Amino acid sequence: MKKIAVVAAMAICASTAFAQMSKVTNAENALILRKVDDAKKDIDEALANEKSNTKVKTFMVASKVYATIAGTEKDTEKDAILKAKSFVAKAQEIDATPDKKGKTGKDAKYIKKTLLDFSDLCVNAGANCFNTKDFKTAMFAFQTAKWANEQKDGYAEVQDSSIIYNTAVAAMQAEEYKVAVESFDKLMDIDYDGPMSCLRVDYCLQQMKADSKLREDNLKKGFEKYPDNKDMILYLIQYYLTAQRNEEALDYLNAAIEKDKTNKSLFFARGCLYEKIDREKAIQDYQASIALDDKYFDPVYNMGVVYYNYGIEVVGKANNERDQKKYEKLMEEANDLFKKVIPYMEKASELSNNKEQKLGALDTVKNIYYRLQDNDGYAKTKQKIEELQAAE
Repeated sequence: MKKIAVVAAMAICASTAFAQMSKVTNAENALILRKVDDAKKDIDEALANEKSNTKVKTFMVASKVYATIAGTEKDTEKDAILKAKSFVAKAQEIDATPDKKGKTGKDAKYIKKTLLDFSDLCVNAGANCFNTKDFKTAMFAFQTAKWANEQKDGYAEVQDSSIIYNTAVAAMQAEEYKVAVESFDKLMDIDYDGPMSCLRVDYCLQQMKADSKLREDNLKKGFEKYPDNKDMILYLIQYYLTAQRNEEALDYLNAAIEKDKTNKSLFFARGCLYEKIDREKAIQDYQASIALDDKYFDPVYNMGVVYYNYGIEVVGKANNERDQKKYEKLMEEANDLFKKVIPYMEKASELSNNKEQKLGALDTVKNIYYRLQDNDGYAKTKQKIEELQAAE
């Protein structure tokens, strides 16, 4: 009778354990049917029971349930994504604990397989949190998705480029600038999102009030990686100009041009720098850039701006001149400069695909014709402007 009683007791224990593990199975099935509330109820019962809260499967299913909760429009569970990650860590801890025979890792394959789904659920959670402007949680969700993927065999960071990008953007929105800098820097290393990653790092470093050397190193890295990108070059130059380090900026550009004399962007960038210190050299560089590509909008437009500003400067001198003959000579010089503006601004208007840029260039031409008292030129330009404004 004693043996029978023992067997009966064992059967009762097994039945109890089975009942609790069935809660895990029920939770898993409820997820498939998208019954998230039911899944949470069942998995919470399994987590609370000592018969099932020592099982790897319990915690892996729990991780999926809570990651799913974080991805719903109405997140009713505080810190759901944080709990989801902790459940995976607990499952890994259990799997790494030796069993009665001293063996470990018997559930490693199951954990890795489950992590594939878990990663996708974290991405969904991140997207949901981002859309609801919970940027910090979104950042953590994307970080968790990447962490899950890192468990794969043969993992390569480039595979997670979009997740890293989402992490970076969410971190920037959450003003977690250190995380944003690290993420955008990784994107630069794997050549994702082009020069924008570098420029966003620069923005974050400025918000952090980081050491200026960090900004300089980042911009140099971006320039060396994307030497043809106009914005990248201009940001680096602007950095040097703001720091009043014109000579260093010039040295940097001279060295770059010496290596590649066919790069129109470099000549354009040096022209922008020379505008501050040597107008004639600026004109030479803009002309060199146009010679390499006569459809390059920026140097064409800037040539017009240089001559226009030069003309305004001469008009200022004329207005301060008391001698009538000298005044007239200066005004004649100014008008000659204004005449040089016209072909560049007209060309810029033709080259640009931006309506506002087109209108701005033509408006400058119209004003110059008015100043020169050229009624025919004024009327024709005014008509062009009206036609462009009327066009959709």
